[in-house]
Amino acid sequence: MLAKILQHIRLGQNSAAGVAVLHIREHEIQLLLQPASGKMATAQIQPVKQGNWQLAVQHALVHVSKAMSLTVIIPPSMYQIVQLEKPALTEQELRAALPWQVKDMTDIALEELVLDYIDLPAAPGQPAKINVVVAVKSQLQELVAIVSRDKLNLQQILIEEWLIHALLEYGDHAALVLMHQPEQDVLLQVIRQGQLQFSRRLRGFNRLHQYSEPELQQGVFDNLLLEIQRSMDYIESQLKLPPVRSIHLLCSGSDRTDLVPLFHQAGFSQVQALRLKPTLQWAAELDVNEFWPAIAALASPAEEPAV
Repeated sequence: MLAKILQHIRLGQNSAAGVAVLHIREHEIQLLLQPASGKMATAQIQPVKQGNWQLAVQHALVHVSKAMSLTVIIPPSMYQIVQLEKPALTEQELRAALPWQVKDMTDIALEELVLDYIDLPAAPGQPAKINVVVAVKSQLQELVAIVSRDKLNLQQILIEEWLIHALLEYGDHAALVLMHQPEQDVLLQVIRQGQLQFSRRLRGFNRLHQYSEPELQQGVFDNLLLEIQRSMDYIESQLKLPPVRSIHLLCSGSDRTDLVPLFHQAGFSQVQALRLKPTLQWAAELDVNEFWPAIAALASPAEEPAV
């Protein structure tokens, strides 16, 4: 599922030495190492200084063994997601047509486009849709070059939005996951039976980790509740999904356990802090709020959509 420029990074095989996941964030690089020997997974953080993620990546990769397989997760600042109706084309024809379909929906030049997509479920009586992720070819080439200089076994490059489903066990009902990372808009996703059904960014909440409880209650929290309710109404009325029965909260950058009782006081009794599914108990010692993308990448199959 990779563009031609990156096809070679899928040639490696999962290594017996273990797996490394490197997550590029705006202010830091996270590195999660899971040895294959049964040893406990370990996490490291490398700060990003003055926006120089390239240097921070180089410093973090020093800790990755050449015998390990490596997955890289890129942040929203390095890609864009657009949604469109899925053309009635074969897979090969669709991939050839997508750059022309999205060129007017992104500010990335056509010759610089690298993309991939996932299918979204079609609402009754409506055409099927896809979410297309687009990235800048030269920026990804720069990232791959940094990894290649250390002769590391790069397996895949993933994005944050397509990882959360790997953390939870989902029933037939619709589950809503609310995620926040510092300086990013809140990400709201609805997942049913392990598949992404709906995704949107809630603008204006990129400082959610910094607000005090009194500040939240001065309008910020009410606005957040309104956006959540609008999304829940939309998936029922337009996507014809079952009502949301559980809401799972992930908020990094600060301990926001105070949000759960605020939700309950507002009548959202189905809100709870996200708990990992039983098969991920090896990650229980990690800070799930901070390291969830890397944990999810380790739990995801190798054929996850990538750029």
